[in-house]
Amino acid sequence: MYISGTVSIVTGGAQGIGKRLAEALVARGGKVVIGDIQDKGGDVADELNAKYGMRVAVFHKCDVQNPHSIQALVSQAVGEFGALDIFINAASTHGTSPWSDTNGDNVSRTIDINLKAPIEGTRVAVRHFLTNMRKGRIVNVISMAAFVPEEILPVYTAAMYGLVGFTASCATLALRTPPIRVNSVAPSTMYVAGGRMASDEVVAQVMKCISDESLTGDTIKLPVGQPATLYEGPKARPRLNSKL
Repeated sequence: MYISGTVSIVTGGAQGIGKRLAEALVARGGKVVIGDIQDKGGDVADELNAKYGMRVAVFHKCDVQNPHSIQALVSQAVGEFGALDIFINAASTHGTSPWSDTNGDNVSRTIDINLKAPIEGTRVAVRHFLTNMRKGRIVNVISMAAFVPEEILPVYTAAMYGLVGFTASCATLALRTPPIRVNSVAPSTMYVAGGRMASDEVVAQVMKCISDESLTGDTIKLPVGQPATLYEGPKARPRLNSKL
């Protein structure tokens, strides 16, 4: 899939990797809906529109813990730009540390944002793509914590590990009509916190997930100081007469 002419949703697009992804999509000729609970997502959209001299980005305040809020992002994309082609789940939180000193609400919030929200975003996007007979791409921005467990962040680690399995379970969506490809990118925290140059590699791998037709149900691992590699774990295989 070429990014030029596409419409994307990026959750967590007000800052960090999410913001960089929104910028990269527009730079490649796409349009983007920035979903974030922080109002400064509106500033990001305004900056992009000013830079390109046209309406290439819109902001929609979104709490990814609320399924209705995620669905509203799709409605915004279709209402503003007439379509949806790409859904990127980039919103995340490490949760409160030390996790054992927090109450159940904080544990639930960590799971809701890092695991349940990407699953819901994927579900909503898949239903939209199938209903409208439109090819789609979904990318989950996760973490190397899925492969290198974080001692002080076990709930976050569990959510990331879960998303690897969820992504792998979505591999057979590429066999549907129209085909939908779901993949993940797992950067280390050093990539996320290491400034613009470091985050460029994360952006590059997300763009690869969008454009590379050979990827489906895959997770690209980005360990610090090493080349990007594909996780070699099992993926879902098609079953006779299977249904979503």
